[in-house]
Amino acid sequence: MEKNGVKKWGKLIAVYSAVAALLIGCGTHPNNATVVNYTGSAISGAGKDAGEEGSEQGIDETVTSEEVSESEKLFIVEALDMTEETIALYSVEADQQLRYNYNMTTKFIDKYGGNSTWAEFPTGTVVTIGELLPSSGALSQVQKSKDVWYFEDITKYKIDEEHGLIKIDGRNYKLTDKTKVYSDSEKILVSNISKKDKITVVGRDKEVISISVNTGHGYISLVNTSVFDGSMIFIGNKIVSMVNGNETIEVPEGTYKVTVANNGWGGSQDITVNRDENVMVNLDEMKGDGPSYCLITFLVTVPETYVYIDGKIIDTNEPQNVQYGAHKLVVRCSGYKPWNKTLIVNSSSAEITLAMESDIDNASASNESSSEENEESAAATEGGENNSDTTTNGPEEETAGSAIKNDYDYEVDYLSTISDLISNLMD
Repeated sequence: MEKNGVKKWGKLIAVYSAVAALLIGCGTHPNNATVVNYTGSAISGAGKDAGEEGSEQGIDETVTSEEVSESEKLFIVEALDMTEETIALYSVEADQQLRYNYNMTTKFIDKYGGNSTWAEFPTGTVVTIGELLPSSGALSQVQKSKDVWYFEDITKYKIDEEHGLIKIDGRNYKLTDKTKVYSDSEKILVSNISKKDKITVVGRDKEVISISVNTGHGYISLVNTSVFDGSMIFIGNKIVSMVNGNETIEVPEGTYKVTVANNGWGGSQDITVNRDENVMVNLDEMKGDGPSYCLITFLVTVPETYVYIDGKIIDTNEPQNVQYGAHKLVVRCSGYKPWNKTLIVNSSSAEITLAMESDIDNASASNESSSEENEESAAATEGGENNSDTTTNGPEEETAGSAIKNDYDYEVDYLSTISDLISNLMD
């Protein structure tokens, strides 16, 4: 009898310890999911024993349920701590964040079964996991799930929050209450995703499991704009806007050359915009000493080429003094494709080669390209690359926060980077 009593008390103590461990391990999660720490060499035994003994005591069985094997359950990578050698995984089935140990013996495996590294498992990756190693309590393996689909590093998508949908490649996928959205290792809302963000979307069937913002957005705030009001501002070589007083422009995170020029004043400045950061740009500090002029030399490759700047024909045999600012450049030559460009002048000197393109060659090239267009587009899609940056048939949609000319010629460049100017003008 005494022996049975001791056994019973020992059993109760074991259950109490398991419950206490779970209560200590659980906490408040930003997404209201329970957080459970699975660390230490005794985890395997504690998890299974507590589930077997505790089911009659009312312990939450979602933590220890064996109805679905660990190899079939789906987890989302939420954080990986290299110092502590722990990995935080969100359980899709249990709506919990579980923290596991990993070590040198833990195998990181791609979806095809090949060896990989932890660096290939960024936040938002959907994985399955192996058993816990008896000696260390660390995970034996972490593998990218074979049962999910990926759209990686995409910029062409449309989110419809009202109906809980995201449209990718013309197809709608459902955003559910369990869809997790991450920016780096931070959890964010779907509404925090901008059209300028590059994202990776992971799902199963028609439902989205996770969205990761790979390249986010920040902001550029223009101040002291009076000298340049009504002129154009260039942020990199794709974002073009009219300056209309102090304003804030949303841009993808990255490093840009910001260029302005107007009525003899102008300059450039390199700025770096980090994710969710607002960078102040004082245009008054970029005006320089004015009025300033650029000495432009034109190199003509075809006889009887006529060059116009702001509607006035110029002598290409002589260098031209052109005031800082935006100017319309038109080049005409019989039998050759005409130029209609906008130059933003803000350097002391520049040299432009007028390499004209034959109208006949252009027409035949157009016929050839039209027959190959579908094949090339398919190849680009299969390769996962977006070649829109190199096309010149029309501008990409840009939203820079103020009025943008939708028909603006994006072959424009600025003379402060003359090496780029020469090639870009002829693209």
